Amino acid sequence: MKLNIQCPINTLSYGYVSSHFIKELQKRDYDLRHIKIGQPDPDENIAPFINDVVSHWDFFHDAPCLKIWHQHDLHSFTGKGPSIGFPIFELEEFFPHEKHSLAYPDFLFTCSEWGRQVFIDNNPSRKDTSHVVPLGYDDNIFKPIDLPSPETTIFGNFGKFEVRKGHDVLANIFNKAFEKDDNVALIMMPHNVFLNENEINNWANVYLSSKLANKIQFINRVKTQEMAYNIMSQIHCGIFPSRAEGWNLEALELLACGRHLIITDCTGHTEFCDSSNSRLVNMISGYEPAFDGKFFHGQGSWRSIKEDEIDQMVEYMREIHKLNQEGSLNINTAGIDSVKKFTWSNVTDILDDKIKTVTT
Repeated sequence: MKLNIQCPINTLSYGYVSSHFIKELQKRDYDLRHIKIGQPDPDENIAPFINDVVSHWDFFHDAPCLKIWHQHDLHSFTGKGPSIGFPIFELEEFFPHEKHSLAYPDFLFTCSEWGRQVFIDNNPSRKDTSHVVPLGYDDNIFKPIDLPSPETTIFGNFGKFEVRKGHDVLANIFNKAFEKDDNVALIMMPHNVFLNENEINNWANVYLSSKLANKIQFINRVKTQEMAYNIMSQIHCGIFPSRAEGWNLEALELLACGRHLIITDCTGHTEFCDSSNSRLVNMISGYEPAFDGKFFHGQGSWRSIKEDEIDQMVEYMREIHKLNQEGSLNINTAGIDSVKKFTWSNVTDILDDKIKTVTT
């Protein structure tokens, strides 16, 4: 099948997702043409599998086009065939210009049932033209591995510094949960390429000036998924106080590794996080304006994290630490089993089926 695929190729979220879909679609009956968004800069381990597609300069005039990109820019597609927009978004409301752009594609794909319902709530006519295509993890890299030594309970947070991701409250949660003589640590990989040096330092100081600063370690952004796996394998439990997520790749990857999760029960990651594989934070404080003064300026709302949510996460952290110190914290087998259906191969089967369904 001929398909134009319009997307970025890099190591950021959209580029990482696009790279894996291209890699997997080539194994099926697809003749692909890549229309680039930005300069391609793939993960060095994925590059050999997609270079042939990325190197093409032409496109198919009459083939369908799948565009994996933001919701504000889905009004231009390549070729004359059916158009499929695939945005990854975090909020339940869209700007007028986003709604206008989202109305253009013939079909919309989204990675969760939550996301599909957002499409429908914003435009009821999209009920029959929107479909769920989950995102995945690389099961050649993110494999189950025994938990590290129980001597120190190590928590991890992976995701760029943002209010949306709860980095404004995570330091408070960690410091409220433990004291200086507790054998705990928090590893963070929070680098945000969209922040300047001063903004990064301001975020870091929230943690480095806190009571448990000497138990917090920042790790720079890594170049490959293998390097990310090596870091994830060093922790016992991931913690994600997110107000809103489009998907949360790192949380999925941690479950695939057999790590425990403390995570908010809202938005995109509810597609794979439930009470069987995660310690869910009940979001009982309602909503608040989605505002951080940097990426969000009050358009719509996201979930509010107040004392009720903070106290839940504090208790979960203490529970994990207690179990670990007792020697009874085992690898998260429920997490491993629950996410097997989300390998890149399996989710590309879903993408393949949906593309053929809507274009034939």
